[in-house]
Amino acid sequence: MRLRLSQGREAGFTLVEMLVALLIFALLAAAGVGLLRASVDTQGAVERRLGDLAAAARLRTLLSSDLAQAVDRPGRDAGGGTRPGFVGVAEELRLVRAGWSDPAGAGRPELQAVRWDAGGGILRRSALDALDGGRDGPAAVLARDLVRTAFRYRGPGGEWRTEWQPAQGEPALPAAVELTLERRGEAPVTLVLAMPQGSVPDVPPLGVSAA
Repeated sequence: MRLRLSQGREAGFTLVEMLVALLIFALLAAAGVGLLRASVDTQGAVERRLGDLAAAARLRTLLSSDLAQAVDRPGRDAGGGTRPGFVGVAEELRLVRAGWSDPAGAGRPELQAVRWDAGGGILRRSALDALDGGRDGPAAVLARDLVRTAFRYRGPGGEWRTEWQPAQGEPALPAAVELTLERRGEAPVTLVLAMPQGSVPDVPPLGVSAA
């Protein structure tokens, strides 16, 4: 009888052994959860970074397209005053560009007045509904959560300016445009894009509406 009881006790588990087993299981489970969470966080960070890179590429392409087709075509504002074809400050850029397609065959001209606005931590692009006296159309948001956004303009002598108002005798268009974007906790991103040089495409005279 004693032998059978002894054998029964040897075949079971003590409380200490059960606690040790549970502790090991808990450690393995915690390590697995931590590994899974790190993998999910890494995947999310990679997706956000890829999204930022794609957005930056789209922004650069759009701004490059506008600047590459910029023309010196002054217009008139709603009050009848003259509006330069290209004017810019640190947080805003207005220009007239060519190459505006007309796929619907509406008979509209190929020129389009465009506004880039970087106020309030948001970078937007909108187009005027007409070259002369037109109002800004719906704005497309290109970047958000910006702590610093600044345009600069390269003059004919190679100097950079925070405002483009050409003096008498200077070209109507700057030699290049620089755009700096910075988000909190991230390194600033700077785009430098050259403006078209040489001949300027033929444009309608001042006062001819492009509605």
